Amino acid sequence: MKKLHLNSTVVKILCTVILGIVFVSFAVSAFVIHLSENIFIDTYGKSQERVFRQVEKELNDCHEKFMKVAASIDSSWAFRRYFDDKEMDKKSEFQTVYQMQRDLKQALGSDLSDASVMIIGITGKSYLNQQENLTTPISEIMENELSERALENPKTIQYQYFDRGLTSTSKGGQALIGAKALTYLESSTPYAIVYFTMRERDIKDYYDYFTGDTTDFYLTDRDHRVVSSNRSESIGNILDKGWVTDRDDQYLRSNFKDNKRVYTILKTRLPYFGYSIYGVIDNAKALDNQYNIGQMALICLGIACVVLIFIIIITRQITRPLSIMAGKMSEIRKGDFGQYMEVKGTEEIRELATTYNFMLDDLKRYIDELMRTQEEKRHSEIKALQMQINPHYIYNTLASIKWLIWQGDAGKSSQTIDAFIKLLRNTISDTSECITIEQEIENLRNYVLINQTRYGDQVQVAYDVTQECMNCMIPKMLLQPFIENAFFHAFPSGRNGNIKVCIRRVEKDLNIEITDDGVGMKRSRVLSLSSGHDKSEHFSGIGINNVDDRLKLLYGADYGLNILSQEKEGTTVIIKLPVQNDQAAV
Repeated sequence: MKKLHLNSTVVKILCTVILGIVFVSFAVSAFVIHLSENIFIDTYGKSQERVFRQVEKELNDCHEKFMKVAASIDSSWAFRRYFDDKEMDKKSEFQTVYQMQRDLKQALGSDLSDASVMIIGITGKSYLNQQENLTTPISEIMENELSERALENPKTIQYQYFDRGLTSTSKGGQALIGAKALTYLESSTPYAIVYFTMRERDIKDYYDYFTGDTTDFYLTDRDHRVVSSNRSESIGNILDKGWVTDRDDQYLRSNFKDNKRVYTILKTRLPYFGYSIYGVIDNAKALDNQYNIGQMALICLGIACVVLIFIIIITRQITRPLSIMAGKMSEIRKGDFGQYMEVKGTEEIRELATTYNFMLDDLKRYIDELMRTQEEKRHSEIKALQMQINPHYIYNTLASIKWLIWQGDAGKSSQTIDAFIKLLRNTISDTSECITIEQEIENLRNYVLINQTRYGDQVQVAYDVTQECMNCMIPKMLLQPFIENAFFHAFPSGRNGNIKVCIRRVEKDLNIEITDDGVGMKRSRVLSLSSGHDKSEHFSGIGINNVDDRLKLLYGADYGLNILSQEKEGTTVIIKLPVQNDQAAV
């Protein structure tokens, strides 16, 4: 192994970790941090207060669910028919009871599927949704205080605490029963009362997560009798603690001191039930628990955080050169090969930076050589494409000029010779790779003039070029092969026709369309032209496939041409190029 240097990464990390451990041990041993009692009581009280509010919400939600169930029962024709005093035959009764079961099951849903629902009609009929029996006579039930209050206040549910339930499943323990009168819609006359039974152990499910070693819960009625509590010995008895109050505040939080112990009292009213709920927090017991378990955990956590921050700072300083190197490598991927590293830092980082710089030099030399080779190849291919001019075209053109001179048409001969000279100058003498669209259109006009001299003016060519496109640069001899193809293939046997060249700018691209109204082509012919299998040639001998290859070589795979054609409907060639206003950019 190589000798470790004091400036090495391993040594620095080891020193940092050792110093952190020593610091943690010293801090835990040297300091005793006492939490402020008032701050803790306030924080813990607020936390329990949020839970207490949730209990209140869930109890109120329970009432709302019972109200919805009662409304569903009240709107069911089956229940109204069943509790009507009219006699029903066995079949009608069976159908009605079956519909009652379905309506009640749908009303209860999954949340209250286990709830005990009992309905007693004014006529003495009864219905229970569970497999249970009445343990209290119907007459006694209808005459008790709860039923009377339900009939007097038919719009809401009335609640009352019972030492024992009214049915076989609840007779063995305390229960909270809610009752609501069911009335006819037409006359508001009651025809039955629906009873919802909540056993004491069912009520506990609503607040069980709130209670614990430090917190108690009490649900009391109007007379301060305990209906439900985690302190089971107090259920059914009057709650006579000093913190019990008759104040009608919707929500009340206060501190109560009893025998040198301080309690936080939470109280709220349940207006739907007419009851109150109390939450009692034993602050001293909560503080004892906190000091024994959480206090040291918080101290250690705080110290660990300090040490962690210290380690992060040191490690960041050590690893920062690596991050810089990663960023420079990202720039290299974008083509910037001047991203050299400064040789500094730890021994390992210095060695890495030196090697990286050497590798960058080698890579840069290799890339430069490769790009130079590719550039030379590209220029060679483009030159080869540009220099392909068919000698037969020259012979035929000269023969046509000779014929014009022999006929004595000096003007037409002179015009044709001028067009031919300009065409040869632009295609052979001018070595530029790109020309402006204005120059390309001039070449096309000269080419068309020569062809019309040779073959007649049955084919007319129109140009529709926006002014903003005139100075845009395109590869030389780009459009001529397509005009040539239209002349000799779209209009056979002296057929008349039209060719239109349309050039438009669309955002950052040039769209060039060459359209003819000739005979069109089969799909197989289109594919043959695009693939380069078609060997026909006239002026230049440059095939359609060569043009597409040339465009992709210059601009990339996103650009090129597309041919659309149908028999007897003409042909359209669409060329897509990037906008270039500077000839040197290509």
